[in-house]
Amino acid sequence: MPRSRPLPRRLPRRGAALALAAALSTLTACGGSADESTGSSGSSPSAASSSAAEDSGSASSSAPAGETQQITATEADFSIALDSTDLAAGEYEIEVVNDGGATHDLVVEKDGEDVAKSDSIAPGQTGTVSVSLEPGEYVFYCSIGSHRAMGMEIEVTVT
Repeated sequence: MPRSRPLPRRLPRRGAALALAAALSTLTACGGSADESTGSSGSSPSAASSSAAEDSGSASSSAPAGETQQITATEADFSIALDSTDLAAGEYEIEVVNDGGATHDLVVEKDGEDVAKSDSIAPGQTGTVSVSLEPGEYVFYCSIGSHRAMGMEIEVTVT
């Protein structure tokens, strides 16, 4: 007897790819903290909404002098992965991708002071934050709830 409706197709490769992406992002993360909220306006020097993808390669620090460089920060529960943790000084637009199941944001901190912050980013959404990075040591972290303490923090060196 024929079936009246087709059986759903399974996507085992997608599930495996997602699991691999989550595992890789966990391996590249440090610790983090945060405050739960959603929106698309930042309360720090610069913020906006946008989209991005995870990668652990190198930043596009080959942009000509004076041009904004673009990097991607991929957040998951509870990790942050960047294109690169060694960046050249300059202007950056950071695309923040939330691959996690909770709301996240991205804060850029130097010498214990926040220098830029994205808006809160809902699960599956993306956002952007613009920041001018001078040479020194930075920490990129999620300020939602206790996310920073749970591993959502990554150190960045700017030369």
